[in-house]
Amino acid sequence: MLKKTASRAAALAAAAALTVLTLSGTAQARQGAPYIGYGKTNNTHAVWCVQHQLNYAFAHNWTGRPWHGQIGEDGKFGPQTDEAIRFFQSVMFVPSQVDGVVGPSTGYALLWEGDPYYGYNDKVTNAGYCNEYLPSTV
Repeated sequence: MLKKTASRAAALAAAAALTVLTLSGTAQARQGAPYIGYGKTNNTHAVWCVQHQLNYAFAHNWTGRPWHGQIGEDGKFGPQTDEAIRFFQSVMFVPSQVDGVVGPSTGYALLWEGDPYYGYNDKVTNAGYCNEYLPSTV
């Protein structure tokens, strides 16, 4: 009886370990996260993430183009945030993709180009706080 119980316990432990290993892996952004912009239902946390990631990218002059000033990180979507998103999109994408809306392409770029603590590190093995709030292509 004791031998059977030990065998079952070992099998259960192995199954639990396999489940943990299967669920772990590289970080993924939330593909279903709502878009952010004028006319969207903007979550305060999501807007703050956009503002913070933009400020980080601008402060580290990732573009090599004229520097963009910092914007307020208040979690409210307004003209400054809209203009900063459009500037970011104008550097990252073709002109037809400049719309002031953070969708999957812009969200993915912000997670990469912004603060790695809140977005992605260099291998996307660490997804920070903003990973949950920004839409992404992955």
